Amino acid sequence: MKVLLLEDDLADQQIIVRNLRDNRFDYQVTCVSRLADAIEQIRQSDFDVVVSDMDVPDSSGFETIQTLHVHCGETPLIALTAKEYAELAEKILLAGAQDYLEKGEVQGNSLSRAILHAIRRQETLNQNRRLARRLKGQRAKLRDQARQLQRKNRRLRKLYRTAREFVDNVSHDLRTPLTVIKDYVSILRDGMAGEVNDEQMRLLGKVAIRADDLNNIVDDILDASKLEAGVLGAWRRSVSIPQLISHASSLLRERAAIHDVQLVIECPDDLPEAYCDSEKAVRVIVNLAINALKYSQPGQTVVLWASHNPVDGEIRIGVTDHGPGIDEESLQQIFQRFEQLKDDVATTVKGHGLGLNIAQRLTRINLGDLDVASEVGTGSVFSFTIPVAEPGEIFWRWMELRGSSDTPLVAMKISLGDDAEAAHAEDFDRFANYLLRRQDILFRLAPREWLLMLPMAELDLPHWEAQADLNFSRFVRNRPQGPIPGFCRSVFKTWLADADKESILTDFDALIAQQSTRPVADYLAAY
Repeated sequence: MKVLLLEDDLADQQIIVRNLRDNRFDYQVTCVSRLADAIEQIRQSDFDVVVSDMDVPDSSGFETIQTLHVHCGETPLIALTAKEYAELAEKILLAGAQDYLEKGEVQGNSLSRAILHAIRRQETLNQNRRLARRLKGQRAKLRDQARQLQRKNRRLRKLYRTAREFVDNVSHDLRTPLTVIKDYVSILRDGMAGEVNDEQMRLLGKVAIRADDLNNIVDDILDASKLEAGVLGAWRRSVSIPQLISHASSLLRERAAIHDVQLVIECPDDLPEAYCDSEKAVRVIVNLAINALKYSQPGQTVVLWASHNPVDGEIRIGVTDHGPGIDEESLQQIFQRFEQLKDDVATTVKGHGLGLNIAQRLTRINLGDLDVASEVGTGSVFSFTIPVAEPGEIFWRWMELRGSSDTPLVAMKISLGDDAEAAHAEDFDRFANYLLRRQDILFRLAPREWLLMLPMAELDLPHWEAQADLNFSRFVRNRPQGPIPGFCRSVFKTWLADADKESILTDFDALIAQQSTRPVADYLAAY
């Protein structure tokens, strides 16, 4: 172990060297008496430790230690002090020494122990410094990467806005002439511009159908972009299935007549209410039915039906056709984007390959599943499910769709005052749905009461509430019918991120049981 000893007193020098040589470690001691000589030795050779008197001919006191510390770099330094310096131990260490010893204590193994401890401490300090430098370098690298990522994100946001504006502009530019085309076709078909014969009527009907097809394509493209961006909202509420089917069939009857296909409706009147976004459910029905009509031959029948499955707590809506059917391999592809059947029949049926993919995703937004059963040469059955309007069933499906999550869950009750009118409650229901983010869900417990499930930490609630209050003030300010009485809210229950799903479902059932079990439809009828 190489030791540099700076000591101008020859007797002290000899004592220190003798103590180190009598030790079990092999010390190689280089002695100098002046600070300048010590600095020169440090420049020329590598030492494991430097031991220095604080007072030498060309330096004295703390300045000696400070100067040596500058030149020692990562080599540990031990100060030899007179008694008056020992009382200033903290200043000695601050000057750069790893340790210090009074000259009177330099005997036996004391100096050797001090050297070993100083070397270990210096090694630890050097490791920490190297680690700090690496961390500093990594932080600088991370900051640079973060800046690059921010630049890329800004560019992506700009590109996304440009793409959205392009889609919106194209859809607007398409809708305007489409509307004109449909209006003029209607004028001609109604005979307002002169008498129309049967063949002309047939051709005008095809023009109207194709205009509707193009309008549906525009809707699909817009929905696809919104789904990809995660900004497609949903207004899920209790709906009547017979009314839903009736609305969808009114959009399909003329198309069925053009194809010379009989459209049959099989929907019991006593079906329970379902919970869904009715506009999206109708979109799915129309999409499935249009496909069935396209692949049906003149004279065939397409059946639009609905049934209740009380065991699974769901309504199933389906379309059955007697077309060519779909083989097993194609069944695996038809729900992918821009995929169409590749058989001979499909080549005569043109489409854009987005419809079934969007129908499947819209069904998931409505907490259901889209299925298909088909046999080549016999026909196909496309059907989808939506939950019945029961909070427990809806919440279970929402939890299944949510899957494993590391986000806490908050149950909040929102209510209007008893003096709120029916129109107020209906408008507020629209506003409450407007507040929903994609991962939230809302239950209407009564005409003036709602239960809102928010996947968020309770600490984030103040920010959410502030935004809700701001949006509400804007909403009532712009309401033509006048303001709505204020609403109140309260947190019913919170679940931590690691809460068990079964316990959450049990707590939710108990929460609902505390409320009135009277169906909302009954409330609304009485209201």
